[in-house]
Amino acid sequence: MDALEQSVAIYETIMADVLKTYEQRGGGGISSIVQKSTTTFVVKISQEGRKNLITYEVEISSQGQVEIVNRSEETKSY
Repeated sequence: MDALEQSVAIYETIMADVLKTYEQRGGGGISSIVQKSTTTFVVKISQEGRKNLITYEVEISSQGQVEIVNRSEETKSY
């Protein structure tokens, strides 16, 4: 699996998890996904007066399977 295929697999796994677990469906939707390290990504979801941040840590097997190993949420007000 090359780097582009790996990125797509990671984003697909994260997006599936957001659709399944994120309950605050109002607001402006996903404003960005930021890669903080090789295996850490932050999804920013705009809400009125704030952004909800969901941080994902993933592992990729030698067969290219992506697994979410940690997920945390926080809110930044502005």
